[in-house]
Amino acid sequence: MNNLEKVCRICELGDFEQEPKIVTGGLLHKMYCVETNQGKYAIKVLNSNVMNKPDALEKLEQAERIAYRLKNENYISAICVKSVAGKMIFEVDHAYYEIFEWFDGKSVFYPDITAAHCAKVGEQLGKIHASNICVEGLYPENTVRCKYEWKYLLSALKKDVEVYSLFQENVLQLEQWDCDVVENAAKLKCNQVISHRDLDPKNIMWKNDVPYIIDWEAAGYINPYEELIQVLNYWIVDENQNYNKEKFDALMNAYLSWIDVKYEYWNEIFLCGCDAMLGWLAYNIQVLIEAQNPIVENAAREQITKTLFELKMYDKQQMILKNWILQYL
Repeated sequence: MNNLEKVCRICELGDFEQEPKIVTGGLLHKMYCVETNQGKYAIKVLNSNVMNKPDALEKLEQAERIAYRLKNENYISAICVKSVAGKMIFEVDHAYYEIFEWFDGKSVFYPDITAAHCAKVGEQLGKIHASNICVEGLYPENTVRCKYEWKYLLSALKKDVEVYSLFQENVLQLEQWDCDVVENAAKLKCNQVISHRDLDPKNIMWKNDVPYIIDWEAAGYINPYEELIQVLNYWIVDENQNYNKEKFDALMNAYLSWIDVKYEYWNEIFLCGCDAMLGWLAYNIQVLIEAQNPIVENAAREQITKTLFELKMYDKQQMILKNWILQYL
């Protein structure tokens, strides 16, 4: 009996009607479609490197409680894990699993993202920020992360000639962006709300033009305007990563129908607006360094190339975004 069968037995999901099918091959986790004689489920196999961290299980359980609270109390369209006998995460043979009822939705990516999509994303983000929920055991994050070791990562990439060359061209700029984030992040800590923190297009599924938010494992405290910048950067671009004013206005107006945007440390907020991209880049470089199969290597290379391009476009265009936002203050 394999581990997915064991999960189904432990959680009383029924017996397999066919072999599970992998539906996503993400760099963080793997997801399987599992059909049993009792129903259809998505079972997520959580990344062992992530789950081996000392506080990983506690943080993940907190994140799932956030999703439940926002869905049940604040009418956020969240896709939550299936709770069985009060448990949300299941350990089988030293591996961890989450179970979801199967959901027939699709993610939308540029160039197919429209102003209408942006408006609905802005509404969801505004509702989350306006809810200002608290979760037991979860507190605002007042420490500033350390800088990433970009030169160490560069030296470790020498075996991969293509990525090494690309990374070498940008390492000084990466160090500057990273320095800007670390030096300015403290000012953003004075205003924090609990939110999703990773609302890019892959983490929203659409069904009948309604957005459903998935993958809540990064949920926690964040400066709301820092997240607003991140979300705008994900959603209002075209296929060339250029900002679109119609999409911007649609997202901003929907967001502002739920929460005001006040004049704060906007210079610092924009300097920190690339923080999530830097973190994702550093993670994927580490994945590539440690990868032992070509599928993982190719996926990491793709993400590294894509994220570097997005970082450079954000740096090039952030003054445009800043001027547009200042018009709303």
